[in-house]
Amino acid sequence: MPFEIMSTIAALLFGTMSAMTLLSLWIRMNGSVATTARTLMHEAEGTITYLFDDEHLLDATPRARELLSSDIQHNSDWEKFLLLLSARFPHLRSQLSDLAVSGTKTISPEDGQPGWIEAEYWKGLSRLTLVQDRHDPVETIDPLTASAMEHELKTLRSIGEDSPQLIWKRDADGALVWANRAYIELSEQMYPIEDGEIRPWPPREVFKDTAKPSGAAPIIDMQRIELKAQVDPVWYEVTNLKRGNHTIHFAIDASAVVTARDAQRNFVQTLTKTFAQLSVGLAIFDAERRLVLFNPAIVDLTNLPPDFLIGRPTLFSFLDRLRDEQMIPEPKNYGSWRDNMAALESAAVKGNYHETWQLPNGQTFRVTGKPHPDGAIAFLVEDISDEISLTRKFRSQINIGAAVLDNLTAAVAVFSPSGSLVLANASYRSLWNDHLEESLSSLDFSEALERWQDASAPSPVWVKLNEVLTKGSVDSAWSGTVWLENECEVTCHYAPLPDGNHQITFTNGDQVFDSVGSHNIMPSNNVREASG
Repeated sequence: MPFEIMSTIAALLFGTMSAMTLLSLWIRMNGSVATTARTLMHEAEGTITYLFDDEHLLDATPRARELLSSDIQHNSDWEKFLLLLSARFPHLRSQLSDLAVSGTKTISPEDGQPGWIEAEYWKGLSRLTLVQDRHDPVETIDPLTASAMEHELKTLRSIGEDSPQLIWKRDADGALVWANRAYIELSEQMYPIEDGEIRPWPPREVFKDTAKPSGAAPIIDMQRIELKAQVDPVWYEVTNLKRGNHTIHFAIDASAVVTARDAQRNFVQTLTKTFAQLSVGLAIFDAERRLVLFNPAIVDLTNLPPDFLIGRPTLFSFLDRLRDEQMIPEPKNYGSWRDNMAALESAAVKGNYHETWQLPNGQTFRVTGKPHPDGAIAFLVEDISDEISLTRKFRSQINIGAAVLDNLTAAVAVFSPSGSLVLANASYRSLWNDHLEESLSSLDFSEALERWQDASAPSPVWVKLNEVLTKGSVDSAWSGTVWLENECEVTCHYAPLPDGNHQITFTNGDQVFDSVGSHNIMPSNNVREASG
């Protein structure tokens, strides 16, 4: 038992001594770093010195801290330090990369100005001192500050001089005190300088009566100048800024913009005049289905008041108003009408809406829906009442003519120049036992001739007809007789029609065709004898 107690006490004493040893070692090591840092910075009093532990800034003299306390945003103090000296020492990063190996370095600036950097490495710490020729601490940063300012000034000057924009500045009295190269070159182009003449300063004014801002907000105006080398005037967009007692002006060539704007305006005016003169009504609805454009014809055709259309109604409001004015086909019920209008919109979007509206007042409208850019749709409304009336009149005349032909006792058939049967009356169908009226358009002359020959005795009439219709050898009227199988004599008369059509008429043998100036190709008794 006493042995176990002694072992425990010995272990506790050993652990305590070990911890005290480690603590003493840590204090000694950190005390050494702190002592080294204090020693290095004490030696640098009155200079511009920075003390770095890798990229971490441990300490700096007051003037050095003041120089580094800028608004430069970087990840570390080391990056701020490098950027601060980049104007005079552009390669400082690479020059300090081997400082731990060399121990000390003297780095000269690359701008030709006096001064240098004393770099020292001591026990893991880097001491960097900016050395100038002057010994006054207040004046030691002047060359560095001046170098940075000169570097920035060169950058700004090059930007202003090389800018394609026209840039110039006026003082409080409005006198031109500075202008960039682009402005001077344009001034010399407008007012050429004679050979041997000294370039004037300030240069001649390019723009007259530019805006004079009174506040900090810029004023933008358009200026027009005439150049001898160009037919069209040149337009510039001029931005005028007041800065302190001076005014700065920027001018951008806006000729292309002005030309495009004028072309767009002329195009819109041309379209407006064209739409205004159209007899077809035009109504365009945007992607939200609101009326954005219409022409006078839509007012005349639909009787809708202009103030209603100017109010940009929706498509369904437009159609509802048309229904109220009875300018749309009346549906059986309103629900089905709304479904039809929804289908109308969908079809117009696809570009396949095309309907004929029969209105209660007797008018007939042809309505077409077409897709428009940006999701819009356009509707074209055309009054085709006269066209429908004329079509009906023509159809009535055609029906009357067909009825008259059907009432004739003579069998009449008309063939096209290609030999297709285009017309046949009832007597023709009765004579040749052809009652398939719907198939006449597909029947050609060779098939008809074969039917005629099968139902009659051989005759030179068929030969003559075949020559006329297939070869076009004869273009004058003629007639001849044939005998049918039932021993009925039939007279066949041929007469040419306009546009190369052919008329063939079959009548009883006793009828004569002298009224049309026909002639027989052979006497009827010879035909009878030939048929046996």
